[in-house]
Amino acid sequence: MKTAVIALVLLFAAMAHGDTKVVPSGPLKAYKGPEGEIVAMIEVNDGKEMLVYFKNLGPELDGKTLRYLLETDRDSKTVYINKKRGSKTYRSIMLTARDGQWDFQHPTKPTTHFGLSYSESASAAIKVDDVVNAYKP
Repeated sequence: MKTAVIALVLLFAAMAHGDTKVVPSGPLKAYKGPEGEIVAMIEVNDGKEMLVYFKNLGPELDGKTLRYLLETDRDSKTVYINKKRGSKTYRSIMLTARDGQWDFQHPTKPTTHFGLSYSESASAAIKVDDVVNAYKP
């Protein structure tokens, strides 16, 4: 009985802190920006979230993988995080897709915004395990 109670307490504690494990639920797709920027994306956790890997986007993002929420509508996708400002929560959108074309909004430089084009060579060069292992919750 004690073991069951301890297991339940640990389960609720894990749920309260959020699940840090990511399970890829789609293929890795890499996109290039106009000046050689690379943004690689993998849908995770049944398409509810996305891991986004950055290359050639400046020292604050280069080589990092960040986890974002993913919202999919009939004809568009939005990759974002929820942020708090005071008592209000708002969406900070980083990537949007419409008709297969992705647009990137730099998460720390709001004036940096550009379109992305799918790159088969970049998609083949970046490994799923490298992107997942670069994610640090």
